[in-house]
Amino acid sequence: MAFMDTTANVLAIETTTEVCSVALASSGHWFEDTRFAPRLHNRYLLAMIDGLLEAASLDRRAVQVVAFGGGPGSFTGVRIGAAVAQGIALAVDARVLPVASSAVAAESLRRSTRRRGAVSLSRTSRPGWSYVARYELLDEGVRCLEFDELVGDADVDECVVDVARCVMSARIVGDLAFASLASAGEPAAAAPFYVEGDSPWQPN
Repeated sequence: MAFMDTTANVLAIETTTEVCSVALASSGHWFEDTRFAPRLHNRYLLAMIDGLLEAASLDRRAVQVVAFGGGPGSFTGVRIGAAVAQGIALAVDARVLPVASSAVAAESLRRSTRRRGAVSLSRTSRPGWSYVARYELLDEGVRCLEFDELVGDADVDECVVDVARCVMSARIVGDLAFASLASAGEPAAAAPFYVEGDSPWQPN
């Protein structure tokens, strides 16, 4: 199946923050549901997806690609999104596409401001540590210059933009997914992005 068609049926999930967001592209139209639901993603997510499928009058078996915010972000939130994306893809024979959360934040910043050029974005990992990524904001989109790295908070530059200031939404996840639909993979590919050193556990 070719996935370059802009009318493809794409389900997008964003659960990497306290916001629970779902978007569905069907026949070139978007359907969206976004809620502030700290620690409640597992309670609302599946019902929100069912609601969008009903609103779009789309059989779930017609979903071709499931895109999801792949982190880095909330440990639990990222894994909920990945697990749900994988489960749906397996059930309906769809493909999956993880989208970097830093790319979602960069695109959100690009859309909400006139800022252009290189920008660094940070996001808290755990006490004392943050993820830092660097993107270029262009008129037509964003380009990753340096993917997320784990950085000690003392080394995070004051000019870095906190991702908490960016609106993370499934619609942006879906829009970014459309730009790389050809990269969608088998359900087994529904894994979060791993950042080297991102574990508080140390070997003996």
